[in-house]
Amino acid sequence: MSFLKFKRNQKLRSFLFFLLLASSVWFLTKFSKPLEAEFTLNLEYSNLPKQTIVSADAPKTLRINVKADGFKLLAEFFRDKRLDIDLSAGRILEENKIRFSQDQLLAFCYRIMPAAGVISLDTKELIIPIDRMAAKEVKVLFHGDVILSQGFKLIVPPKLAPSAVTIYGPSQMIDSISSVKTIYTRLEGLRANFKKSIALESFFSNALSRSQDSIILSAEILEYTQKQIELPVELVNVPRGKRLQIFPEMMTLSIEIPVNEYSLYDKSNFRLICNYNERISEDSFMIPRLSQLPEGVYKPELSHKKVDYVEFAQ
Repeated sequence: MSFLKFKRNQKLRSFLFFLLLASSVWFLTKFSKPLEAEFTLNLEYSNLPKQTIVSADAPKTLRINVKADGFKLLAEFFRDKRLDIDLSAGRILEENKIRFSQDQLLAFCYRIMPAAGVISLDTKELIIPIDRMAAKEVKVLFHGDVILSQGFKLIVPPKLAPSAVTIYGPSQMIDSISSVKTIYTRLEGLRANFKKSIALESFFSNALSRSQDSIILSAEILEYTQKQIELPVELVNVPRGKRLQIFPEMMTLSIEIPVNEYSLYDKSNFRLICNYNERISEDSFMIPRLSQLPEGVYKPELSHKKVDYVEFAQ
């Protein structure tokens, strides 16, 4: 029984050997002869004239016929099928088209398929339409959050440098663009001045470009503290012949000021008034307000919202 099995396996191996041998002979015979094949090349464009882009209507592919021995064709089959078209080598027609002759196209093809025997094209020329790019300056918008540590404040809003960039592209595209945004950026726990490079958001189309792809965000930050100052209430516009007794006569002003300027602020920097012409006579009170408040002072708050008065004739 084992002898029959051995004999059967030997016949199978012999059959497979001769099948492989016959296939190899056929393959060598077939691919050693000249063959023809059609390839489709994906077109890519480089070296565009300044301030231009390739039109969306430009050809995307080019079909070529190649004649060579089978092994060379097989090698070409596995090559990259991208064909770079150097637009600076073409002839400009009417300022919005670039022409390449058949001979130029064949030269490009032989560059990427040097092993090919004969290459032929069905097309006599290649016309590439180009669009002139328009330019427009648009403002830059910061997209994100700037969060300071408690007790710190921005002296002025964060600055963008530059605050505007120039964008380039087809006029019908850039006409609808009024600004560009940075990528979302969150800065938190800030306690000191900073400068940070932030990228701009990508455009929705490869046909658009801009003068730069990032900006600098900067800000000046100061530490603040609270201070309380006692201020007298000053009456203004009181008519002659009248005397007013007010309650209270003094108020406490609470303010937030830079830590390094704490000693610079006292009652001489402020003026607290009540205007007799603005009194509420029915209820005999006036609203106090600060008529003098230095810059750099935040969150002024008075200890009283109104000043009661009693009027006497002199």
